[in-house]
This record gives sequence, structure tokens and C-alpha cells, in this order.
Amino acid sequence: MERKRLFCVRYAFQAVLYAVWRERNKIIHGDKLLPLTTLKRMIDKGIRNKITLMRHHGVKGMGELMEFWFLTRV
Repeated sequence: MERKRLFCVRYAFQAVLYAVWRERNKIIHGDKLLPLTTLKRMIDKGIRNKITLMRHHGVKGMGELMEFWFLTRV
């Protein structure tokens, strides 16, 4: 389970970095930024989608990982 938790933390970190990068590009190109609550929802949805996709591909333990993700959300 520790490897799966580490994956979850790493993937969350990657998702946040990608979101920040996209918002940075919006600033550079003069677009309007997303509200923080919307950005947080998009990151959470992306992580849940990734875990669900892995579960559908037959990776074992993804149900436990999804449960871990829901427990760690603030």
C-alpha cells in the first residue's frame, strides 16, 4: 500500500505543477485566470479520473488508493 500512496502523492504533485504551468501560460498570453476553487476542483477531478482509469485497466488496489485519496482531501 505504501507504493500506491507514494504514487498518489507524486501524481497529485504532478497535477498541481501542470495546473500552475497552465495558469502561468494564461498570464503570459493575457487570458483570464481560473478562480482558485475551480482550479482545485479540476485538479481533484483529474486525480480521481486517473485512479479510476487505472482501476478499469485492471491495476489492483486502486479502490484502496481512491479511498486513500478521499481521506487526504481537505
